[in-house]
Amino acid sequence: MFLKPYSALALAALLTTPALAQRSAKASKAASKSNVEISGKLQNAPAGTKVYIVDQNAGRSTRLDSATVDAGGAFTLRGRVEDAAIYYLAVDKQKESMGLPLAAGAKLQVTGDATKLAQTGAVRGSAEADTYLTFQQARMRSMMQMRELSTAYRDAKDETAKAAIEKQGEALDAAMAVTTKRLARQTSFLAPYAALTLLGDEAQAAFLDSVTAIYQKVQPASRYTKTLLEHQAKQKATAVGALAPDIQLAGADGKIIPLSSLRGKYVMVDFWASWCGPCRQENPNVVKLYNAYKSKGFEIYGVSLDQDKGKWEKAIAADGLTWTHVSDLKGWQSAAGQQYGIRAIPATVLIDPQGRIIAKNLRGEELEKKVASLLN
Repeated sequence: MFLKPYSALALAALLTTPALAQRSAKASKAASKSNVEISGKLQNAPAGTKVYIVDQNAGRSTRLDSATVDAGGAFTLRGRVEDAAIYYLAVDKQKESMGLPLAAGAKLQVTGDATKLAQTGAVRGSAEADTYLTFQQARMRSMMQMRELSTAYRDAKDETAKAAIEKQGEALDAAMAVTTKRLARQTSFLAPYAALTLLGDEAQAAFLDSVTAIYQKVQPASRYTKTLLEHQAKQKATAVGALAPDIQLAGADGKIIPLSSLRGKYVMVDFWASWCGPCRQENPNVVKLYNAYKSKGFEIYGVSLDQDKGKWEKAIAADGLTWTHVSDLKGWQSAAGQQYGIRAIPATVLIDPQGRIIAKNLRGEELEKKVASLLN
């Protein structure tokens, strides 16, 4: 399948409301010393609807302030931000949220449909807000077009049609990468944020290394710089040639199955999830590969980023995945996923019998050729 998995995942992220953590006493105190203000007017938000500024950072969500929409859909929010970053405007009981580029002193104006905030929301009031809105709208258009191409690819009846759709997808990805890299080279606090959206694209690894080195010097305190540096360190620890870090996760029966227990075989660590469309589409190819080479010393160690055990087990059975499976059912917070710096799935790591990494993120024909060269 031509559609890069990070595109689908990024679309899901764009359309998701951050979890609304309960507002702490610390947050309430901070709001009383506010240094940002967001005023807005929302459609389809009845009087009394609650809206929030949410700080989503390091896997935690904090409400910085809340307000009630009046009869005209208007509201005003105030809060205190400690660092310049993307915060979120969330509406009670709605699935979509929208980003707010906030730094101390910001006064932003927001409009949009409360029921489709990620798709319709617009933010103004600063140079960063204008840049962010343009960038997010470009991302949304690109990802929606990619989703349409994905559907067309799935329905295509012949290889010629599929090849033509692939070229369209590659062109769309290339155009969005150019837009993203243009912003990532700027000096605003949005630059490392933009760079983060390229994680998962192997073709951009060298670019990310170069801009991360710059951010480390000029924006060392940025939460996005810190994330990029953490990812960079994990990538180095799991680079081709490195000894694969051991994974100690449980199978469906609760018993720990170490990755190291498969030492002596060529092993493909397969990061996937039942909810991941591209993963499920790739599974028939993986099953075929496994059946062809399992008797020759090839093994697969499936690491699921699921959170629902039932759905995980159901997908294993439905797709006929007869190899080793483990998970801690923590989704993107999976210990193994964090350890290997996984930002998009499906992702693969190929390990030799001595436990060293010999290839990463091979799929389809490339993966089959590599395994064949090792075991035939």
